[in-house]
Amino acid sequence: MGLNRKSSIKEYWNRKNMSQSTPWFRMIFARNRFQNVLRFLHIVDCKKIPARNNQNYNPASRIKPLIDFVNRKFLYYYRPRRELSVDETLVGTKGKTAMLQYIPSKRSRFGIKFWVLAEAVTGYVLQMHIYLGKTFEPALPAGTLQGTNVVIKLLQSADLLNKWYHVFTDNFFSSLNLARTLLVQRTHLTGTLRKNRPMPNMIKNANPDPGQTTYARQGNILLCSFRDQNRRKQVKLVSTYYSAARAMNAKPLIVNAYNNFMGGVDLSDQMMAFYNDHRKQTKVWKKIILHMFHRILLNSYILYYQHTSHNPILSRFEFVKQVIEGLTEEHLSNRQQNPGQRQKIRKVTERKEKDCTVCSDRKNGRRRRARTECSRCAKGLHKLCVRRHEC
Repeated sequence: MGLNRKSSIKEYWNRKNMSQSTPWFRMIFARNRFQNVLRFLHIVDCKKIPARNNQNYNPASRIKPLIDFVNRKFLYYYRPRRELSVDETLVGTKGKTAMLQYIPSKRSRFGIKFWVLAEAVTGYVLQMHIYLGKTFEPALPAGTLQGTNVVIKLLQSADLLNKWYHVFTDNFFSSLNLARTLLVQRTHLTGTLRKNRPMPNMIKNANPDPGQTTYARQGNILLCSFRDQNRRKQVKLVSTYYSAARAMNAKPLIVNAYNNFMGGVDLSDQMMAFYNDHRKQTKVWKKIILHMFHRILLNSYILYYQHTSHNPILSRFEFVKQVIEGLTEEHLSNRQQNPGQRQKIRKVTERKEKDCTVCSDRKNGRRRRARTECSRCAKGLHKLCVRRHEC
Protein backbone atom coordinates (compact mmCIF):
# COMPACT_ATOMS: atom_id res chain seq x y z
CA MET A 1 0.00 0.00 0.00
CA GLY A 2 3.01 2.28 0.38
CA LEU A 3 3.92 1.67 -3.28
CA ASN A 4 0.33 1.80 -4.57
CA ARG A 5 -1.47 4.57 -2.71
CA LYS A 6 -5.25 4.82 -2.86
CA SER A 7 -7.84 6.95 -1.14
CA SER A 8 -9.22 4.18 1.07
CA ILE A 9 -8.57 0.54 1.94
CA LYS A 10 -11.71 -0.60 0.10
CA GLU A 11 -10.32 0.80 -3.16
CA TYR A 12 -7.61 -1.88 -3.20
CA TRP A 13 -10.37 -4.47 -3.80
CA ASN A 14 -12.25 -2.40 -6.39
CA ARG A 15 -13.74 -4.59 -9.14
CA LYS A 16 -16.19 -2.15 -10.70
CA ASN A 17 -13.68 0.18 -12.37
CA MET A 18 -11.07 -1.53 -14.50
CA SER A 19 -8.77 1.48 -14.32
CA GLN A 20 -8.64 1.15 -10.52
CA SER A 21 -8.42 -2.64 -10.30
CA THR A 22 -5.44 -4.18 -8.46
CA PRO A 23 -5.84 -7.99 -8.70
CA TRP A 24 -2.81 -8.73 -6.53
CA PHE A 25 -4.59 -7.64 -3.34
CA ARG A 26 -7.55 -9.92 -4.08
CA MET A 27 -5.15 -12.82 -4.63
CA ILE A 28 -3.48 -12.33 -1.24
CA PHE A 29 -6.36 -11.34 1.04
CA ALA A 30 -10.10 -11.15 1.01
CA ARG A 31 -11.13 -7.60 1.83
CA ASN A 32 -13.22 -8.52 4.85
CA ARG A 33 -10.51 -10.76 6.21
CA PHE A 34 -7.90 -8.04 5.90
CA GLN A 35 -10.13 -5.51 7.61
CA ASN A 36 -10.87 -7.95 10.44
CA VAL A 37 -7.15 -8.63 10.95
CA LEU A 38 -6.51 -4.91 11.07
CA ARG A 39 -9.46 -4.38 13.38
CA PHE A 40 -8.36 -6.97 15.95
CA LEU A 41 -4.62 -6.32 15.65
CA HIS A 42 -2.98 -6.31 19.10
CA ILE A 43 0.49 -6.92 20.51
CA VAL A 44 -0.52 -7.84 24.09
CA ASP A 45 -3.56 -9.18 25.88
CA CYS A 46 -5.47 -6.03 26.85
CA LYS A 47 -7.11 -7.80 29.79
CA LYS A 48 -3.71 -8.06 31.51
CA ILE A 49 -2.90 -4.35 31.17
CA PRO A 50 -3.40 -2.25 34.34
CA ALA A 51 -6.38 0.10 34.19
CA ARG A 52 -5.97 3.85 33.78
CA ASN A 53 -6.68 4.51 37.44
CA ASN A 54 -4.03 1.98 38.51
CA GLN A 55 -0.71 3.35 39.79
CA ASN A 56 1.14 0.86 37.53
CA TYR A 57 -0.62 2.07 34.38
CA ASN A 58 1.66 2.72 31.41
CA PRO A 59 0.17 4.39 28.29
CA ALA A 60 2.71 2.57 26.09
CA SER A 61 1.98 -0.91 27.46
CA ARG A 62 0.09 -1.94 24.30
CA ILE A 63 3.16 -1.53 22.08
CA LYS A 64 6.12 -1.77 24.49
CA PRO A 65 6.87 -5.49 23.75
CA LEU A 66 7.16 -4.70 20.03
CA ILE A 67 9.44 -1.70 20.64
CA ASP A 68 11.69 -3.74 22.94
CA PHE A 69 11.87 -6.57 20.42
CA VAL A 70 12.70 -4.22 17.54
CA ASN A 71 15.41 -2.45 19.57
CA ARG A 72 17.10 -5.77 20.34
CA LYS A 73 17.09 -6.82 16.69
CA PHE A 74 18.38 -3.46 15.46
CA LEU A 75 21.45 -3.87 17.67
CA TYR A 76 21.95 -7.57 16.98
CA TYR A 77 22.41 -7.24 13.23
CA TYR A 78 24.56 -4.11 12.94
CA ARG A 79 27.73 -2.63 14.40
CA PRO A 80 27.54 1.15 13.93
CA ARG A 81 30.33 3.43 12.84
CA ARG A 82 31.88 5.90 15.26
CA GLU A 83 29.61 8.87 14.50
CA LEU A 84 26.13 8.69 16.03
CA SER A 85 23.31 11.22 16.26
CA VAL A 86 20.53 11.66 18.81
CA ASP A 87 17.31 13.50 17.99
CA GLU A 88 13.54 13.31 18.34
CA THR A 89 11.02 12.06 15.82
CA LEU A 90 7.24 12.31 15.72
CA VAL A 91 4.80 9.59 14.64
CA GLY A 92 1.92 11.69 13.40
CA THR A 93 -1.49 10.95 14.94
CA LYS A 94 -4.38 12.75 16.63
CA GLY A 95 -5.64 9.71 18.49
CA LYS A 96 -6.66 9.98 22.12
CA THR A 97 -3.71 9.14 24.36
CA ALA A 98 -1.83 10.63 27.30
CA MET A 99 1.37 10.47 25.19
CA LEU A 100 0.14 12.92 22.53
CA GLN A 101 2.59 15.77 21.92
CA TYR A 102 2.39 19.02 19.98
CA ILE A 103 5.57 20.07 18.15
CA PRO A 104 4.86 22.94 15.70
CA SER A 105 8.24 22.55 13.95
CA LYS A 106 7.35 19.02 12.78
CA ARG A 107 5.35 18.27 9.67
CA SER A 108 2.61 16.37 11.52
CA ARG A 109 2.64 18.70 14.59
CA PHE A 110 0.53 16.26 16.65
CA GLY A 111 1.79 12.79 17.42
CA ILE A 112 3.79 10.41 19.59
CA LYS A 113 7.37 11.48 20.28
CA PHE A 114 10.29 9.08 20.16
CA TRP A 115 13.87 9.66 21.26
CA VAL A 116 16.05 8.10 18.55
CA LEU A 117 19.69 7.04 18.41
CA ALA A 118 20.87 6.54 14.83
CA GLU A 119 24.07 6.15 12.86
CA ALA A 120 24.96 9.58 11.51
CA VAL A 121 26.08 8.59 7.99
CA THR A 122 23.51 5.98 6.94
CA GLY A 123 20.53 6.83 9.15
CA TYR A 124 20.36 3.27 10.55
CA VAL A 125 18.22 3.45 13.70
CA LEU A 126 19.81 1.72 16.71
CA GLN A 127 17.39 2.57 19.53
CA MET A 128 13.95 4.12 19.85
CA HIS A 129 12.51 5.15 23.23
CA ILE A 130 8.93 6.35 23.43
CA TYR A 131 8.20 9.54 25.38
CA LEU A 132 5.31 8.92 27.78
CA GLY A 133 4.63 12.57 28.65
CA LYS A 134 5.21 14.55 31.83
CA THR A 135 2.56 12.69 33.79
CA PHE A 136 4.02 9.22 33.32
CA GLU A 137 7.74 9.93 32.87
CA PRO A 138 9.82 9.13 35.98
CA ALA A 139 11.05 12.15 37.92
CA LEU A 140 14.63 13.25 37.14
CA PRO A 141 17.25 13.83 39.84
CA ALA A 142 17.64 17.45 40.91
CA GLY A 143 19.84 19.42 38.52
CA THR A 144 19.62 16.84 35.70
CA LEU A 145 18.44 18.03 32.29
CA GLN A 146 16.00 15.91 30.34
CA GLY A 147 18.28 15.94 27.29
CA THR A 148 21.20 14.61 29.33
CA ASN A 149 19.07 11.82 30.75
CA VAL A 150 17.79 10.85 27.28
CA VAL A 151 21.27 10.62 25.70
CA ILE A 152 22.69 8.55 28.57
CA LYS A 153 19.73 6.13 28.54
CA LEU A 154 19.91 5.64 24.77
CA LEU A 155 23.63 4.88 24.87
CA GLN A 156 23.27 2.60 27.88
CA SER A 157 20.47 0.56 26.31
CA ALA A 158 22.56 0.25 23.11
CA ASP A 159 25.65 -0.73 25.14
CA LEU A 160 27.76 1.90 23.34
CA LEU A 161 29.31 3.69 26.34
CA ASN A 162 33.05 3.33 27.13
CA LYS A 163 33.83 2.57 23.48
CA TRP A 164 34.85 6.07 22.28
CA TYR A 165 31.82 6.60 20.07
CA HIS A 166 31.12 10.17 18.97
CA VAL A 167 27.59 11.49 19.59
CA PHE A 168 26.15 14.54 17.79
CA THR A 169 23.18 16.34 19.37
CA ASP A 170 21.25 19.57 18.91
CA ASN A 171 20.81 22.31 21.50
CA PHE A 172 17.99 20.51 23.32
CA PHE A 173 20.38 17.77 24.47
CA SER A 174 23.80 19.47 24.52
CA SER A 175 25.28 20.92 27.70
CA LEU A 176 28.60 21.12 29.48
CA ASN A 177 27.29 18.68 32.06
CA LEU A 178 26.51 16.11 29.34
CA ALA A 179 29.95 16.62 27.78
CA ARG A 180 31.68 15.95 31.12
CA THR A 181 29.48 12.94 31.90
CA LEU A 182 30.13 11.32 28.53
CA LEU A 183 33.84 12.06 28.66
CA VAL A 184 34.10 10.18 31.97
CA GLN A 185 32.44 7.23 30.22
CA ARG A 186 34.85 7.46 27.28
CA THR A 187 32.37 8.87 24.76
CA HIS A 188 32.79 12.06 22.69
CA LEU A 189 30.12 14.73 22.23
CA THR A 190 29.63 17.48 19.69
CA GLY A 191 26.57 19.71 19.62
CA THR A 192 25.09 23.18 19.65
CA LEU A 193 24.41 25.08 22.88
CA ARG A 194 21.45 27.21 23.94
CA LYS A 195 22.12 30.69 25.23
CA ASN A 196 20.57 29.94 28.62
CA ARG A 197 22.82 26.92 29.31
CA PRO A 198 25.78 27.32 31.71
CA MET A 199 28.94 28.27 29.81
CA PRO A 200 31.96 30.59 30.21
CA ASN A 201 31.17 34.29 29.88
CA MET A 202 33.79 34.48 27.14
CA ILE A 203 31.51 32.39 24.92
CA LYS A 204 28.19 33.53 26.34
CA ASN A 205 28.91 37.21 25.69
CA ALA A 206 30.93 36.69 22.50
CA ASN A 207 29.89 38.69 19.44
CA PRO A 208 32.23 37.64 16.59
CA ASP A 209 32.25 39.41 13.24
CA PRO A 210 30.92 37.54 10.18
CA GLY A 211 33.31 34.71 9.32
CA GLN A 212 35.09 34.94 12.69
CA THR A 213 35.20 32.48 15.61
CA THR A 214 35.71 32.81 19.36
CA TYR A 215 37.13 29.76 21.17
CA ALA A 216 37.37 28.76 24.82
CA ARG A 217 38.70 25.55 26.32
CA GLN A 218 38.05 23.79 29.63
CA GLY A 219 40.43 20.84 29.72
CA ASN A 220 39.26 18.41 27.01
CA ILE A 221 36.10 20.43 26.32
CA LEU A 222 36.20 22.98 23.50
CA LEU A 223 33.57 25.71 23.13
CA CYS A 224 33.21 28.10 20.25
CA SER A 225 30.99 30.92 19.05
CA PHE A 226 30.83 31.26 15.27
CA ARG A 227 29.04 33.65 12.92
CA ASP A 228 28.78 32.66 9.26
CA GLN A 229 29.35 35.15 6.46
CA ASN A 230 25.74 34.97 5.23
CA ARG A 231 23.93 34.76 8.58
CA ARG A 232 23.15 37.27 11.28
CA LYS A 233 22.81 34.87 14.18
CA GLN A 234 25.80 33.28 15.81
CA VAL A 235 25.95 29.64 16.82
CA LYS A 236 27.54 28.26 19.97
CA LEU A 237 28.96 24.74 19.99
CA VAL A 238 30.64 22.36 22.39
CA SER A 239 32.90 19.41 21.54
CA THR A 240 35.18 16.99 23.34
CA TYR A 241 36.79 15.73 20.13
CA TYR A 242 37.73 18.55 17.73
CA SER A 243 40.45 21.18 18.03
CA ALA A 244 40.29 24.93 17.36
CA ALA A 245 41.16 24.66 13.67
CA ARG A 246 39.57 25.67 10.38
CA ALA A 247 38.59 23.49 7.45
CA MET A 248 39.20 24.15 3.74
CA ASN A 249 36.00 26.21 3.48
CA ALA A 250 37.26 28.56 6.24
CA LYS A 251 34.69 27.28 8.73
CA PRO A 252 35.73 25.72 12.05
CA LEU A 253 36.17 21.94 12.01
CA ILE A 254 33.58 21.60 14.74
CA VAL A 255 30.96 23.40 12.60
CA ASN A 256 31.67 21.27 9.52
CA ALA A 257 31.47 18.07 11.56
CA TYR A 258 28.17 19.09 13.11
CA ASN A 259 26.67 19.87 9.69
CA ASN A 260 27.86 16.51 8.31
CA PHE A 261 26.89 14.18 11.13
CA MET A 262 23.93 15.70 12.98
CA GLY A 263 21.25 14.66 10.47
CA GLY A 264 21.18 10.88 10.99
CA VAL A 265 17.68 10.80 12.47
CA ASP A 266 16.34 13.35 9.98
CA LEU A 267 17.82 11.27 7.14
CA SER A 268 16.00 8.19 8.42
CA ASP A 269 12.71 10.12 8.68
CA GLN A 270 13.16 11.48 5.17
CA MET A 271 13.71 8.01 3.68
CA MET A 272 10.76 6.66 5.67
CA ALA A 273 8.39 9.18 4.11
CA PHE A 274 8.88 7.95 0.53
CA TYR A 275 7.21 4.51 0.77
CA ASN A 276 5.04 4.99 3.87
CA ASP A 277 1.34 4.53 3.18
CA HIS A 278 0.44 7.32 5.70
CA ARG A 279 -2.78 5.50 6.50
CA LYS A 280 -4.81 7.20 9.22
CA GLN A 281 -5.60 5.15 12.31
CA THR A 282 -7.92 6.05 15.17
CA LYS A 283 -6.04 3.71 17.51
CA VAL A 284 -2.63 5.07 18.44
CA TRP A 285 -0.96 1.72 18.99
CA LYS A 286 -1.91 0.58 15.46
CA LYS A 287 -0.26 3.68 14.02
CA ILE A 288 2.93 2.91 15.95
CA ILE A 289 2.85 -0.77 14.93
CA LEU A 290 2.72 0.17 11.24
CA HIS A 291 5.43 2.78 11.82
CA MET A 292 7.69 0.14 13.36
CA PHE A 293 7.14 -2.13 10.36
CA HIS A 294 8.40 0.63 8.08
CA ARG A 295 11.41 1.20 10.38
CA ILE A 296 12.27 -2.48 10.13
CA LEU A 297 12.00 -2.38 6.34
CA LEU A 298 14.21 0.72 6.08
CA ASN A 299 16.89 -0.70 8.40
CA SER A 300 16.86 -3.96 6.45
CA TYR A 301 17.58 -2.05 3.24
CA ILE A 302 20.52 -0.27 4.88
CA LEU A 303 21.87 -3.67 5.96
CA TYR A 304 21.42 -4.96 2.41
CA TYR A 305 23.11 -1.91 0.90
CA GLN A 306 26.10 -2.18 3.24
CA HIS A 307 26.73 -5.91 2.80
CA THR A 308 25.38 -7.01 -0.57
CA SER A 309 27.50 -8.44 -3.38
CA HIS A 310 24.89 -7.59 -6.02
CA ASN A 311 26.05 -5.57 -8.99
CA PRO A 312 24.27 -3.30 -9.61
CA ILE A 313 22.84 -2.76 -6.13
CA LEU A 314 19.05 -2.69 -6.01
CA SER A 315 17.40 0.65 -5.43
CA ARG A 316 15.21 0.93 -2.36
CA PHE A 317 12.09 0.82 -4.52
CA GLU A 318 13.23 -2.44 -6.14
CA PHE A 319 14.26 -3.81 -2.73
CA VAL A 320 10.80 -3.21 -1.26
CA LYS A 321 9.21 -4.96 -4.24
CA GLN A 322 11.54 -7.95 -3.79
CA VAL A 323 10.60 -8.16 -0.10
CA ILE A 324 6.88 -8.14 -0.98
CA GLU A 325 7.35 -10.83 -3.61
CA GLY A 326 9.41 -12.96 -1.22
CA LEU A 327 6.86 -12.74 1.58
CA THR A 328 3.91 -13.66 -0.64
CA GLU A 329 5.50 -16.30 -2.88
CA GLU A 330 4.77 -19.27 -0.60
CA HIS A 331 1.25 -18.03 0.18
CA LEU A 332 0.35 -17.66 -3.51
CA SER A 333 1.71 -21.09 -4.39
CA ASN A 334 -0.34 -22.70 -1.60
CA ARG A 335 -3.50 -20.95 -2.75
CA GLN A 336 -2.94 -22.21 -6.29
CA GLN A 337 -2.48 -25.79 -5.06
CA ASN A 338 -5.49 -25.57 -2.70
CA PRO A 339 -8.50 -24.08 -4.49
CA GLY A 340 -10.51 -21.42 -2.69
CA GLN A 341 -13.82 -21.68 -0.88
CA ARG A 342 -15.97 -21.50 -3.98
CA GLN A 343 -14.26 -24.58 -5.44
CA LYS A 344 -14.33 -26.58 -2.18
CA ILE A 345 -18.07 -26.36 -1.50
CA ARG A 346 -21.15 -26.94 -3.62
CA LYS A 347 -24.88 -26.89 -3.13
CA VAL A 348 -26.57 -30.01 -1.79
CA THR A 349 -28.47 -31.74 -4.63
CA GLU A 350 -29.89 -34.93 -3.08
CA ARG A 351 -31.32 -33.30 0.05
CA LYS A 352 -32.05 -29.74 0.98
CA GLU A 353 -29.77 -29.66 4.04
CA LYS A 354 -27.01 -31.59 5.82
CA ASP A 355 -25.42 -31.36 9.25
CA CYS A 356 -22.25 -29.23 9.08
CA THR A 357 -19.28 -31.48 9.83
CA VAL A 358 -17.41 -28.65 11.60
CA CYS A 359 -19.88 -26.80 13.83
CA SER A 360 -22.63 -29.41 14.27
CA ASP A 361 -22.54 -31.91 17.17
CA ARG A 362 -25.72 -33.96 17.69
CA LYS A 363 -24.33 -35.82 20.69
CA ASN A 364 -24.15 -32.61 22.67
CA GLY A 365 -27.42 -31.31 21.36
CA ARG A 366 -25.93 -28.81 18.92
CA ARG A 367 -27.24 -29.16 15.41
CA ARG A 368 -26.22 -26.81 12.63
CA ARG A 369 -27.69 -27.43 9.19
CA ALA A 370 -26.01 -26.42 5.92
CA ARG A 371 -27.31 -26.21 2.39
CA THR A 372 -23.81 -26.70 1.01
CA GLU A 373 -21.39 -29.63 1.14
CA CYS A 374 -17.70 -30.32 0.61
CA SER A 375 -16.93 -31.04 -3.05
CA ARG A 376 -14.41 -33.75 -2.04
CA CYS A 377 -16.00 -35.70 0.81
CA ALA A 378 -19.64 -34.64 0.26
CA LYS A 379 -20.12 -33.84 3.97
CA GLY A 380 -22.26 -30.90 4.98
CA LEU A 381 -20.18 -27.73 5.31
CA HIS A 382 -20.89 -24.03 5.86
CA LYS A 383 -19.03 -21.48 3.80
CA LEU A 384 -17.58 -19.93 6.97
CA CYS A 385 -16.36 -23.35 8.19
CA VAL A 386 -14.27 -24.20 5.11
CA ARG A 387 -10.97 -23.11 6.66
CA ARG A 388 -11.42 -25.44 9.64
CA HIS A 389 -12.48 -28.46 7.55
CA GLU A 390 -10.07 -31.24 6.60
CA CYS A 391 -10.92 -34.22 4.46
